[in-house]
Amino acid sequence: MRPTIDCPTPDPRRRRLLSTAVLSAVLPAQAGDAGAEISALLLDGSRWTTEQHRGRVLLINFWATWCAPCLLEMPEIDAYFRQHRARGFEVLALSADDPAELAKVREAARPYSFPVGLMKQARLSGFGRIWRLPVSAVIDREGRLVQRDWFVEPRLDAAALDAVIKPLL
Repeated sequence: MRPTIDCPTPDPRRRRLLSTAVLSAVLPAQAGDAGAEISALLLDGSRWTTEQHRGRVLLINFWATWCAPCLLEMPEIDAYFRQHRARGFEVLALSADDPAELAKVREAARPYSFPVGLMKQARLSGFGRIWRLPVSAVIDREGRLVQRDWFVEPRLDAAALDAVIKPLL
């Protein structure tokens, strides 16, 4: 039996299952671990890697089009990204949607200025399992995960982001 991602939504029929292979490669395993690596194919066809962004503070957001709390926090993440990217802040949003749902992912991601890819088209190492959506992890300028089980709140906002991101900038 595959584990369920716990995404609180008004419609319990919208709960989804991800393959164990994908689940085993997502949530930060240990705070302070170096070597959290991502290589993701973005919606625009380009490749995004943590190596390309070394020296910057990274917020990796895991979300899905069917996850209402995910969609509520995306505008907050985008506003924070726009405000702080000149100071070395980057965001990567990885959708848990199936590749067959690519049109939905593109439509949901269209208003945002940060890059978006699909988890199933990404390689992740140095990460553990994801148990629910939304969830985000922060990687510092040296490539270390900042905090275990990071940002599992129902919705990120500027204050929550400031508490962890600003000191790293």
